[in-house]
Amino acid sequence: MKKYLLLVAFASVIFIFNNNAVAQDAKLAKYEQKVDAAKLKVEKAEAKVNSADSLINVGKEQQNEAGSEIKELETEQKQLEKDHFADLKPLEKQLRSKDKEEVTSAKAEIKESEAKFKVDMKEWNNKYKVALKKYEQGKKTEQKGKDYMKKAKDMHKQAQAALKEAEKNLEKAEKQEK
Repeated sequence: MKKYLLLVAFASVIFIFNNNAVAQDAKLAKYEQKVDAAKLKVEKAEAKVNSADSLINVGKEQQNEAGSEIKELETEQKQLEKDHFADLKPLEKQLRSKDKEEVTSAKAEIKESEAKFKVDMKEWNNKYKVALKKYEQGKKTEQKGKDYMKKAKDMHKQAQAALKEAEKNLEKAEKQEK
């Protein structure tokens, strides 16, 4: 009977230690899951930071492209005006002529030149508006990226803190188990 009681007591002790070990393993697994979840949040936050950085770069690139287009268009405008006034100069001299036929043809050519200049300037103006729109879109994209970057960095900072906390808790649990 003593052997039987001793055996039951021994089995009870083993059962209790076994339950404690299972509980400790479950506790460790829970902390490991928290660490994994925190790492995932950090990765997501890093992806958002990269996305924001990409938006900023795209915005700057759009601004640079539009800026160079605007400079080219300004040069083109000066050339259009220069060509137009160069075309008008000999025609204005013809207007001062005493020959009525020459004056009439000069007036017709001036009107034609003015109409061509208006069409060219209208086309130039449309190109200029598109370039300005592109520049403004680049500014908006860059600002959107900067705003997004602030949020993403805050999120990353919080995720890093949560990860450190989760790792610290896991280490404490591992030390308690030993």
